[in-house]
Amino acid sequence: MRHAVLALIALVTLAPPVLAQGTGSLTPITNGWRWSRDGLSFDLLHRDARWSAAEVDAVRQSMNRLPAVLLRKVASVDVRRFYRDVRPIGRDGRPRPTASATTVIEQGFISYGDSLFGETPDVNRVYATVIHELGHATQYAVIGHGPLMSRIQAVTLGTPGWTSISWTSAITYGMHSWNGFVSDYARTNDREDFAESVEFYWLAPAELLRVNPRKYAYMRDVVFEGRVSPAASRKPDHKAIDPVRPEIERLGDRKDNALALVKVHGQRFMGPLDGGFNTVRYRGTKALHLPISRTTIWSWVPAIKTGQAPVTVTTQDGTSAPTAFEVTKPWWKFW
Repeated sequence: MRHAVLALIALVTLAPPVLAQGTGSLTPITNGWRWSRDGLSFDLLHRDARWSAAEVDAVRQSMNRLPAVLLRKVASVDVRRFYRDVRPIGRDGRPRPTASATTVIEQGFISYGDSLFGETPDVNRVYATVIHELGHATQYAVIGHGPLMSRIQAVTLGTPGWTSISWTSAITYGMHSWNGFVSDYARTNDREDFAESVEFYWLAPAELLRVNPRKYAYMRDVVFEGRVSPAASRKPDHKAIDPVRPEIERLGDRKDNALALVKVHGQRFMGPLDGGFNTVRYRGTKALHLPISRTTIWSWVPAIKTGQAPVTVTTQDGTSAPTAFEVTKPWWKFW
């Protein structure tokens, strides 16, 4: 333990200053370390794995750059333990092989795994992950019914003022649009969207504002209570994804008769539980259609003349590039 303490002291002394919010104290405790500031404390505890001096210092630097308003919300739902595990542990006690970290609100801990740190911790990656996981705890604090009841509401009714911005409901995860998200991961559900938006508001606020002004305003007013991140707390290279539009990958048939059923396969369509719309056109004429999923739409070729009839799909996000299709028999030959 003595050697670990000396190594950590050396790291803390030599580390570049990133104290945009204020230096927290770091002290050794039984089975780990305690970071404290502004009357709040968070424990970094060994569990399936042990915190290295470099890993503790990366978390220390991350916590120093975060505002008290966020940390108070996290502490209000009693998420104060940061466990070091080989693989992050979920609420069922089982490891999550594909995750770098998990937050278990009901049990009051965040679990950090080997995949986050590697042999030499990337301080910027650790910083983004720390604020993302704290963002999960913050969502439950905003709901304000205690850890367990807040989680129940988050996965059923959703978060007041938040869920309706991008989702039709918390249960179905129906999207109003494929756009308005800072990352692909944010599209998973409104909880990951919340955590990703917390991360981007603090690290790259202009990116969140560009992607979704309503989410930016919610984070500013509700989560951070007007607090804006200083330059030293930001990551200039933290970029949100660009806008997308629907895309047709292939048609079930490249030629068929008028009124025939043709399946349209692609990406970023609106599914049956989503809140947006799809419009399928053949040679500019609207077709009767039925969305099966976000990747498949059944369409019926409209009653148009024979010949080339390029197919497009339009949603609230834009119009796809046309895909070649040929109408081989006019509708009236069926009668």
